[in-house]
Amino acid sequence: MKLNKKSIVIMLLIAVLVVTAVIVTVNPRVPAGLREGIIATVNGEEIEEEEYNQLLDYYLSELRAGYDLTDDTLNKDIGTGMTLLDSLKLEVLDIIIINRIIAEKAASNNIGIDEEELRELYEENHLRLIEEDEDYKKMIEDNKIDGDFIKDQMRKNLLSHKYKTFYLDKVKITDEAAKTFYDENGELFHTEEIKARHILVDEEQLARDIIKKIDEGEDFAELAKEYSTEPGAQESGGDLGYFSREINFVSEFKEAAFALEIGQVSEPVKTEFGYHIITVEDKIEENVEFEDVIEGIKYSLKETDYQNHIGEIFEGADIVKRDEL
Repeated sequence: MKLNKKSIVIMLLIAVLVVTAVIVTVNPRVPAGLREGIIATVNGEEIEEEEYNQLLDYYLSELRAGYDLTDDTLNKDIGTGMTLLDSLKLEVLDIIIINRIIAEKAASNNIGIDEEELRELYEENHLRLIEEDEDYKKMIEDNKIDGDFIKDQMRKNLLSHKYKTFYLDKVKITDEAAKTFYDENGELFHTEEIKARHILVDEEQLARDIIKKIDEGEDFAELAKEYSTEPGAQESGGDLGYFSREINFVSEFKEAAFALEIGQVSEPVKTEFGYHIITVEDKIEENVEFEDVIEGIKYSLKETDYQNHIGEIFEGADIVKRDEL
């Protein structure tokens, strides 16, 4: 089982997403009597501060190396009254907690780790990457990350994967349940894309003057090359290509663009970037047939069932956390 560097990072970080999704409603009781050096307990089992700090340092090293995150970025309020670092600290502790709880569930169902499989995973990924990937090697060396730590994280995530596979194998989703989901969530199975151009200017009156030129027959692309302040517009003529509603454009722009008919030119659309003039050149709409997505729906419903299961075992666990991390 060979993974690239990105796969390893995902394997070690994916628990963050799982934990964030299922723990939001959990309210651990107020810490009482946590001894020095202990950051939390799970069903009476202690989590040492050293283990927590080691995992936190690892995630921080990955974030700094992979995303060029600075201390200023990490300590900036993310709009919730918390910094990115505060949020990461909470999530790291929750990763350790969920690993402990899943380990208990795995043991109760006689699920264990094949040491040969773990050794192969460790050698073919971590050791091989150290030899072949200078960036990975540098990150490991600069942050003094111990090989035993990497293997331990692989062990925990492999055990979680095995427990999840065990659980999902028992979940049965009928064709009828999948069809009900399909019928009740039609918007998920309807694809819509448009091909558009736009011209971006700083002043509304200039935008209206350009629209008048378009109405009089001047070419939209040539006007974009002449007037648009968007970087690259002189080469692209404001061409945005095909995009769906899921694209990361500001909402005012997307709403206006998808409301246009082919060939129609918008009124000036104000966003934080200025005033946009938009025209749609093509539209593609398609409904995905149930037969083409039935297996995907079943898998998604299984995943939802598993997330609910994880949430339930979290709520049922006796979790005590330190007030401040």
